[in-house]
Amino acid sequence: MKTLHTYLLALTMLALLVVGSRFAQARPTSASPETVELRSTRLARYLAGSLQLSKQQQKAVERSTRQYFQQLAALGETSERPGLVATATEGRMLPSPAALQAEQAYQQTLARIFTPGQYNAYSWLTRQPGTGQ
Repeated sequence: MKTLHTYLLALTMLALLVVGSRFAQARPTSASPETVELRSTRLARYLAGSLQLSKQQQKAVERSTRQYFQQLAALGETSERPGLVATATEGRMLPSPAALQAEQAYQQTLARIFTPGQYNAYSWLTRQPGTGQ
């Protein structure tokens, strides 16, 4: 009887492992990329909290961020690596001149919105490993 209980327990654990591995290997079928509005709102809220922006600054940052993301989306940027666009070669990503120009315009806009201390903190945040826009 004790052996039967041990075998049933082992069989149950094996079944759980098999089912669990199937779920772990499955990819979500409806994983849609974030919209421009959601990404810009999320980034603006993050910057507002991190840099202690005023309400007026928050609105200006969200507006300029939305415009920047819309420009990148129109250029064909990828969500994994903003500012990089796909080339004719499969799997190769390059910065487009238009994306670089949009990035520069975005940085200039933020420099006008932020105080010097806030812009310095923003620059530090964007240089940290694992962070992006």
